[in-house]
Amino acid sequence: MIFKVEEHVQINQGEVIYSKDDLSFDFEPIQNSDCTLLIGYINLTFDSETKLACQVWGYNDINTWISRELVKPNSIKGRLYLEDGIDAGENIRLIDAGVWTTYFDKNSGWVCIGNDKIEDNDFSVEFAKNTIAVTNQNRLKALWLKPYFIQ
Repeated sequence: MIFKVEEHVQINQGEVIYSKDDLSFDFEPIQNSDCTLLIGYINLTFDSETKLACQVWGYNDINTWISRELVKPNSIKGRLYLEDGIDAGENIRLIDAGVWTTYFDKNSGWVCIGNDKIEDNDFSVEFAKNTIAVTNQNRLKALWLKPYFIQ
């Protein structure tokens, strides 16, 4: 899948939440979206007409996270576009379950799903509040989330 980033002052408003009881992320308020890319059991949702990323939600067991200090990538506020065609109602598995590792920095509260190493040709965009997508050569490399934790 090919991704494009555009700098923009307005991002999707809301809050990333992690439920310790459900072992999953959610985003409130729910953004309108009608297609999904699956990264393991994480849903990265899009609007099929605009091709804009909306939010991230889904199962990700906190008991499997690797705890360590993370360096959050510098990011711009903007929009994440999906260049490839995706139809309304379509769900595409981008990354199989268990392929990407989840890292957690308990001091900063940031969670990284995917590759946490920062490279010179990375491009990071905050497309929703505390929701950052990292691309490298127009390919998704990682998702960074700073959730509000609930039981």
